[in-house]
Amino acid sequence: MRRAPRGAPVVLLAALAAAAAHADHPAQPQDGPAPPLWELGIAGAVGTVADYPASDRYRVRALPFPYFVYRGRVFRSDESGARVRASWRQNWELEVSGSASFATHSSGSGPRAGMPDLDYLLELGPKLKYRFARPEPTAAWFLELPLRAVISTNGHSRLDYRGLTFSPDLGARQRGLFGTRWNGYFDLGPEFASGRFQDYFYQVDPIYARPGRPAYDAHGGYFGARLELGVNRPIARGVHVFFYSRLEDYHGAANAGSPLFQTHFGYTGFVGLSWSFLRSREAAAVPEAP
Repeated sequence: MRRAPRGAPVVLLAALAAAAAHADHPAQPQDGPAPPLWELGIAGAVGTVADYPASDRYRVRALPFPYFVYRGRVFRSDESGARVRASWRQNWELEVSGSASFATHSSGSGPRAGMPDLDYLLELGPKLKYRFARPEPTAAWFLELPLRAVISTNGHSRLDYRGLTFSPDLGARQRGLFGTRWNGYFDLGPEFASGRFQDYFYQVDPIYARPGRPAYDAHGGYFGARLELGVNRPIARGVHVFFYSRLEDYHGAANAGSPLFQTHFGYTGFVGLSWSFLRSREAAAVPEAP
């Protein structure tokens, strides 16, 4: 499950779908059985998430969703998200990947009262990935360097460019945690964003200024740091339970002075079930890797 959650939050739905895919086929040992080339499943999750980065308002969301896993040589849609990849040197990969997020409606009260709603966000861009030598067959460590363009949409009539994000992270995957049937992963890293992207969350134009919410001109720079943790395990044939959490630290963020910046800490937590009900008989040609 990857890069989760902004905007309530970015990539949350993609991250949960990836978690479901990861639960059904976590990292395989290099000498173990190959997973199917493709599989189709459904999943559901319930949890809590902030309205937007550095917001102190949270919502409970229940999410049913389908997911599709494909493990081809070039195109892949799996626990690392949907992407097109190419390997040109040992342990190095270049991918093009994307993600999406929920919209958030501004309420009649709170820091964004009377301001425009936050639309759905779409991200797309290249990602450079380096895989470290495996410490053991069931574990893997990697470094990812994604640069993505962000577009917002209301879902039917408008598309707006919202800037760029850069989110390097160090991650690990472990199959069979402590000799059990649980599988786990983590991702840790900072995030940087252009001024246009940060305007979307923290800018207060003079027309929206009011007592307690002065006008504010947002700018680019450091956005925050995040730690993502997840575990999953099978509970029946094709059925898995998964837990996803994300902790965010906004100390030192470029727009901590915005009246819309409410807290220096954030969190997201979800629990869910996935069911893979249709799989190919053909095995993936490329060895599974986290």
